[in-house]
Amino acid sequence: MPERIIKVPMEVMNYVDRVRRLADANRSMLGFVPDSAYREAALKGCLWIAVNRTTQDLMGYLFFGGTYPHLKVFQIYVGHEFRSAGMARALIEELKKHGEATNHLTIAARVAAELDANEFWRRVGFRIVDQVPGGKKTGRTINIYLLELDAPSLFREYQGGTSSSFGNVQRISYPSRPILQTPSYVLDLNVFFDILENRDTGESARILSSALGNEIKLSVTSEFVRELERHSQNFDNDPVLEFAKRLPTLPDLAPDTLTALMKDIRNILSPSPTKAGLQSANKVSDLVHLAACIHHRAYGFVTRDGEILQRAAKLHARYDLRIVSPVDLCESYGDTEAPPPPITVAVGQNEISVSALDESNRAEAEKFLDKSGTGSSDASSCLAPGTTQDPRVRLVVRTEEEIIGIGSWSARRGAGQDTLAYLYIDEGHPNFDSAVGCLLESSMDVGSYGRLYRLDLRTSPRQIKTREVAINRGFRRPMDRQEGRNSGDLVKFSLKGVVTGNNWLRFRREFEEMTDLELPRKMPNHEELVNTGVFLREKAAGRKLTASLFDFETLISPGKLIGSGRSAVMVPIREEYATELFATPVSQVPLFPKEAALRLERAYFSGAGGHGLLSRGRIAVFYVSRKRKEAVAAARITFSGSLTKTQAVLNLGRQGVLTEQEIRQRANSRGEITAFTFDNGIIFPQCIAYRELKEMGCIGGANLVTAQELSHESLCRIVERAFEC
Repeated sequence: MPERIIKVPMEVMNYVDRVRRLADANRSMLGFVPDSAYREAALKGCLWIAVNRTTQDLMGYLFFGGTYPHLKVFQIYVGHEFRSAGMARALIEELKKHGEATNHLTIAARVAAELDANEFWRRVGFRIVDQVPGGKKTGRTINIYLLELDAPSLFREYQGGTSSSFGNVQRISYPSRPILQTPSYVLDLNVFFDILENRDTGESARILSSALGNEIKLSVTSEFVRELERHSQNFDNDPVLEFAKRLPTLPDLAPDTLTALMKDIRNILSPSPTKAGLQSANKVSDLVHLAACIHHRAYGFVTRDGEILQRAAKLHARYDLRIVSPVDLCESYGDTEAPPPPITVAVGQNEISVSALDESNRAEAEKFLDKSGTGSSDASSCLAPGTTQDPRVRLVVRTEEEIIGIGSWSARRGAGQDTLAYLYIDEGHPNFDSAVGCLLESSMDVGSYGRLYRLDLRTSPRQIKTREVAINRGFRRPMDRQEGRNSGDLVKFSLKGVVTGNNWLRFRREFEEMTDLELPRKMPNHEELVNTGVFLREKAAGRKLTASLFDFETLISPGKLIGSGRSAVMVPIREEYATELFATPVSQVPLFPKEAALRLERAYFSGAGGHGLLSRGRIAVFYVSRKRKEAVAAARITFSGSLTKTQAVLNLGRQGVLTEQEIRQRANSRGEITAFTFDNGIIFPQCIAYRELKEMGCIGGANLVTAQELSHESLCRIVERAFEC
């Protein structure tokens, strides 16, 4: 344990230079952060230093930030000689206490997938919710870790009696502003100059990029323009001043209102009476900026001013105004989203290619959409590339150089976030089934593990077959009639994970918030789910509904309900086949994918029997055999049976990854082969090695040579380890 954790800004400032040197020396592990960010973090109380109480030597540090109510760990470092003393854990535990005391909901961290540090984040309670590509220079894969905090709810008032380390603020009240809104930030002049003069490493410029992409609203105060006018050397011909005048500007305050607010703010920034009476022109401008933000209820004020940053917690507690530095609004440094890789699949005598839309092909895409009956507004939205902060996936399906389908949706998706996907396909084309399967499944293969999200689907009114397929995959007509929806819209609620007794309450809450349908307070056991189904109640009308387990899992696909008593089957599969069966155009695909990668249901063939274990609706856990020896994915069985070689080839050949010859070779002496089809496939965020499976009691006497039954207890151990739920 560290002897002492220093949090007081003025004390932390003494260590900032040493922290910079440590960060530079360990850049490959910690990532890049601009030098100015450490000073700003120290002033806000977001840089904590672990020191030896006797010598005051620096032993480690924690650098965090984020925007309320979500905290982000940017860096955590402990010296090599102190790493066995639990110091890093102590820093994170202290951050947890701080987050809960200040009503934050989550703590997030980004960790390169190849680093040993991943084990640390799992040990301290974080779980992987997503993976994203790193920067082009590093080529890394970045794991996104998340920890949900035990923050107060609407039904449980905060009872904390200790002060937070953040400026001695005991609590932060619930916000009095609308919950769902685009955050509105007001820009300080020092950040504006950083953008114009390129004085930082790009985090200030990314704020402007976010504003242009409508992720945030950005404005300035009238005092901002007047301050520029005072400093302009060429008042009548100053391009910077002219640009500033065109920015959205908050109106001036009435003199009485301004005077009262300035006096109150001055007492927070400069509580000393002597200092309060001696205000420079710049300090007066700061007061005017803050007064305008407070009066007009801006979400936040973006600044690099040390005195304002140092009083961030007090200004937030008193006025519900968030004081942030540019680094707080940046997700990371230098990371960019990579476009999904192109794939080409042989379908009969033809080839189907799926690739990202290139702007050079936009005219061709517009022509296809016009022919499909897509309105000009929807066509424009479908083909929009998005922004660097909110990029869009735009996939084009072709056969023989002819476009037969286009799909488009947001590349980033979070819990509670609505996403509108566009899907247009030539329903008269012979390869319609492959095109619709590919685009529809890819649109759902986005989002964080373990969280429920809403996906709205827009198609042309004439896309009858497309809508039919979508409904079979759990899309429904929306019950609400919100502005902006049209008659072609369908909606789906999707979960990329599993629901067990451990996370039922969170899933129930998220489901109710999105659908206005209540689920039972206690998760039903598996027998209840099979024999009765899922019981739901409409909150508004009070009407009671039931859905079979199979239908409900389709509604939340690829999610699965693991009620008490539900068992599963573990099936062995070779690595090359697993890679092909679980490929989609927005995930890693094999070099020569089979048509199964484009299918809604995919087929698995085995000559070893085991048909009795493979009933419809059962969960299949896929275990990669031979060298890798890991449990890697789970899916839901939709059909199983013993088929003749000819039946298997004719009916399921295109849904699997075996060649016709391989299927025939796997047949038994009676010429039969065991086969099953599956949907709702989910790749495990945490694969489970054979050794762990053995220790968990999940390996039977057959040693995974053939399919084996998994008890409910074994299934729960596997999903809890795979999804960290």
